[in-house]
Amino acid sequence: MAARDPDRRHKIIEAARRIFARHGYEGASISMIAAETGLTKAALYHHFTSKEAIYRASSRTGMDELLMEVGNALDKTGPHPIDRLRAYMHASAARFERNQDSWMSGSAIFWTTHSSETRSEVLRVRDEYEGVLKDIIHEGMASGVFRKDIDVDLSSKFLLSIVNQLPRWYRKGGKYSAVEIIDIYLDTYLNGVLDTARTPCLTARTPVP
Repeated sequence: MAARDPDRRHKIIEAARRIFARHGYEGASISMIAAETGLTKAALYHHFTSKEAIYRASSRTGMDELLMEVGNALDKTGPHPIDRLRAYMHASAARFERNQDSWMSGSAIFWTTHSSETRSEVLRVRDEYEGVLKDIIHEGMASGVFRKDIDVDLSSKFLLSIVNQLPRWYRKGGKYSAVEIIDIYLDTYLNGVLDTARTPCLTARTPVP
């Protein structure tokens, strides 16, 4: 069998993300993905055995890339919990803004896939991504920057919901970028969770349009 071309495989994944974002998993077809890539169905099957295999690769690759970008952002950030929280959220919002098709197809289709194997695989990486956020919140509580009575699970879900809701209403070319919008929401969140006896409240910063 001829060697699989990694560039062509990447091209298929990117095209599939666009198709899944537009039509959902059930509405998408191998024929649609082939047409989007300009390849034959036979060429697609050379790289992937099924539509499910393409979806699994596109979702897993997207989550791995998100996790890597968040990790890289945190590696460049100092130890202060607020700086680390902001870096995490900025990296997530920037990833969404650059890859809206990938984000939309990964988050929406996850709930409709019938494959428990695919769901489990994506869940494992998603939990690792959320675990990084929970660690940042724990660090903020341990250092006295955040209040001790925060529910870490609810806080992480609230923060992630800010990013996950962007596809429902955010459009490029508006007054604010996705990262600037995240800053507005994040300042509101921080003013509610800071230990004000040790850390002054933030004044919500209005991003530069």
